[in-house]
Amino acid sequence: MNWDWHNVRRAIGLILTQALLLALLTVVIPGFRFEDPVALIPMAALLTLGQSLIWPLVYAVAARFGPFLFPVLSFVLTGLLVIAAAWLDDRFGVGGVEVVDLWTGILIALGLTAGNTLLAALFSRDDERAYDRFVTEPLRRRFLDVPRTDVSGFLFLEIDGLSEPVLRDALARGYMPTLKRWLDSGSHKLVRWDPDLSSQTSASQAGILLGSNEGIPAFRWWDKPRQALLVSSQMKTAHTLEESLSTGNGLLANGGAGRWNAFSGNAAENIGVYSVFGDESRGSRNQLLGYLLSPYMISRILTLYLVDVVREWRQAWQQRRQNVLPRIHRGLKYSFIRAGTTVAMQEASRHILTSDILRGTPAVYNTFFGYDEVAHHSGIDREDSLKVLTTIDAVFAHLERVAREAPRPYHFVVLSDHGQSQGATFLQKYGVSLADLTHQLVAAEGARSMLAMLETDEAMGHVNLALSEAAQGESRTSAILRRVLKPRMTDGEVALGERRRGRNNGADPEDVDVVVLASGNLGVISFPHWKERMTLEQLDAAYPKLIPGLVDHPGIAFALVDSEAHGPLAIGKSGVYHLRDGTVDGQDPLTRFGPHAARHLSRASGFANAPDVVVISEPDPLTGEVPAFEELVGNHGGLGGPQRDPFLLYPAIFDPGPDEIVGAGHLHAVLKGWIEREQGLG
Repeated sequence: MNWDWHNVRRAIGLILTQALLLALLTVVIPGFRFEDPVALIPMAALLTLGQSLIWPLVYAVAARFGPFLFPVLSFVLTGLLVIAAAWLDDRFGVGGVEVVDLWTGILIALGLTAGNTLLAALFSRDDERAYDRFVTEPLRRRFLDVPRTDVSGFLFLEIDGLSEPVLRDALARGYMPTLKRWLDSGSHKLVRWDPDLSSQTSASQAGILLGSNEGIPAFRWWDKPRQALLVSSQMKTAHTLEESLSTGNGLLANGGAGRWNAFSGNAAENIGVYSVFGDESRGSRNQLLGYLLSPYMISRILTLYLVDVVREWRQAWQQRRQNVLPRIHRGLKYSFIRAGTTVAMQEASRHILTSDILRGTPAVYNTFFGYDEVAHHSGIDREDSLKVLTTIDAVFAHLERVAREAPRPYHFVVLSDHGQSQGATFLQKYGVSLADLTHQLVAAEGARSMLAMLETDEAMGHVNLALSEAAQGESRTSAILRRVLKPRMTDGEVALGERRRGRNNGADPEDVDVVVLASGNLGVISFPHWKERMTLEQLDAAYPKLIPGLVDHPGIAFALVDSEAHGPLAIGKSGVYHLRDGTVDGQDPLTRFGPHAARHLSRASGFANAPDVVVISEPDPLTGEVPAFEELVGNHGGLGGPQRDPFLLYPAIFDPGPDEIVGAGHLHAVLKGWIEREQGLG
């Protein structure tokens, strides 16, 4: 007989690990007892065999009852499996193991999964076999009869906030072995592209998914035509923007699926997509998210979540102990928000994308937020952030394996929507916030009340969206969530954690004289009482100290304003760039911001809702560090540094064209062209 000794050793190791975990569980689960420790070994063997052979049947039976009954039935059947293993242990003469009731059996099953997941997380042990047994194999059986086709599908996998230079560093240092293998084999190529102003998710994803980001000047801004404060992390803002930008022929039109994105791209199915939240005709959470509530997935996610919370505490303590600079304060609340993006949403993506592949979805776009969130607080190229890339790379490796059995061939396209730059914050470096500086310059002229939002709420927006999704539906869990979150819900949307800093925090923007907002190192200043964009001449007449004071500050590179006489101007300390005709008076303030800076500024200045004043902070000429107006060590949204260097890693059989990709709309055209070529939609 030809034995696979590697698998035999793995099976023996798994059984002994299960037996050890069972022994530990008897300490914490009152209804679980044993007389002889040896009896736990055959019980562990029976459980391992039962999970391998019977779990697919358990999943299939429970799945027939729909997504809301599935969790209940899967828990019950799993608990019965534990009870059966204990009974068989006693029936065959080993004895000495007691499981008093079904609830105890369910707790044992949860504990075993949590224990195995914890061991894998702590010791970097591969748990792919367990994941395949409990997740991939049941999904494979469920979609076994999906018709096969030779028409290729696309997986667009976005790593939010990862720049091309940091990606290359991560590849060289071994953090992303899957992507490195693709590049080394020649199956894929890597290029950078140049995003629009502002270099942040809502602007980039609007361009990539919808084909246009017209009218998105920042992450948050006072919109004069709408007379409203728009914040990209709010679902109503995303819905408003998609209504104005969509042509109906977005990147994911014709049967595609959107996962955890700002905009739908006209996908037929959406999970965790800001712009279509609440639109049941375009969602599929009731069909798919319910199946995440299996005993295995709940135990896995909760365990990994808690591990990541503790990991964040340890990493923050290490930065303080080693006096790593620049750094920012990383509070207790942040650790739980971080784990939501690096664990809960990432595990949900892995499960849902596995299902998407096995059922042959023609095109899927999924955003992985974890790196962006950690890099904001830890730094863009520090080990804390790079380790997150390793977990994302492992998801890609899993999806690659699953795609070999898909009912259609798949092309993997990995990309980022923007990069991140790094540096001490504006407040840390100069001892004053943009809001306070602005107030000093306008208060003498009668502008007394102010609204300032200078801290990011991007990650909290992701959490709000996930909670809002979970609170929808008719299940008992959804009803409980709605009751708990009711004080923070409006029209079904959860709104937690919007943080405002500055004077008149609680004021409505329409009742204040000046609004100061930040998107990384891009700041916007607006005067709501002026119903149209103020010209430079009007600004100088009303607030004569404002523009000179901003431009003269050592932390500000230039101010973008519109002159009635000269058109849009980028005003620096020693010169002015005339965006209308490209002429320069004095020294060019845009020289160090790349060859496309003037193009991006000119376009943004032409938006109907352009802010009264846009300012860009001054990069350090020696270190290249970029100070954010927000309290973030890694930042993006404006100009300067690797925030301007997102990447596109694509199959070598495709051609992005001879020209550099400049702007998210250009990237949309490239990706859309590839889909049309492969799927015959042109």
